[in-house]
Amino acid sequence: MTTNLLALETSGRSGSIALAKMPDSFETLRESLGPGLQGLSSGSFSLRNLIDPMQVLSLELDPSWGSAKTLAPAIQKLLAQDGLEPKDLHAIGVVQGPGSFTGLRVGIATAKVMAYALRLPVVAIDTLDVIAQQVSDTWMDRGLESVDLFAVADAFRGQSFWAKYRLGAGECVQTIPTRIDDNTWLAKEIAQQNRSGSCSVAGPSLQKLRDCHRDFVTAQSPTELENSKLVWEDRNCGEPRASTVARLAWRAWLRQQTTEPFGLLPKYYRSSAAEEKQTAELS
Repeated sequence: MTTNLLALETSGRSGSIALAKMPDSFETLRESLGPGLQGLSSGSFSLRNLIDPMQVLSLELDPSWGSAKTLAPAIQKLLAQDGLEPKDLHAIGVVQGPGSFTGLRVGIATAKVMAYALRLPVVAIDTLDVIAQQVSDTWMDRGLESVDLFAVADAFRGQSFWAKYRLGAGECVQTIPTRIDDNTWLAKEIAQQNRSGSCSVAGPSLQKLRDCHRDFVTAQSPTELENSKLVWEDRNCGEPRASTVARLAWRAWLRQQTTEPFGLLPKYYRSSAAEEKQTAELS
């Protein structure tokens, strides 16, 4: 018997899903970590080793269609590929935000309905945590030293969602929580950080920020741009993946950091364009 967690990543227009399977029961896995589970960091040796046996099957949603049309059929297809049915699931992990209003609503609504119908625990995962974990994994593989990471997601209208992390020694620690700012301001902040130490940027709004950063630094000092050690991570590394959501969800689930289905809501971090328009009209 396996313990199965379904992960949903719909922070963009499309997204992906993953099925993460562990060979032991949830209770056995928790007992193997002992009473110190709550104090273990996500990068701790014991917790990393516990997750190592995990088998992950993933499926990309059709990018030519929105997640509203593709998510449910994709879940059915992924489970069928492994000979499973929804009743064989034991938990659901879902990206809670920031991201696309529509994408987050679809993912959260699907997770809530399935969790309620199947009586499953739900684990909510921050989109920027997913990006940061993926970058952290690559830095470990490359044997690189610690770095400050700006995880960024496109908020459109010349803005980005972002959070700052410290990566190193297998750890991925958030140092500035998620916020939203203009790309021009954030590009200046990244330039300032790069002057004082190692710095990296990753996420869906990377190119927009890179353009703003280039314009800002060029206006200040062209030679600084040429000599900059700022790392703009590979695009694939910065696209949040359901397989990473699954790993983070498993870690949180083992700590019993779950959410009641009816209490699960998207984190938009700002009002929609329609809400902002309505507010402006009323003021």
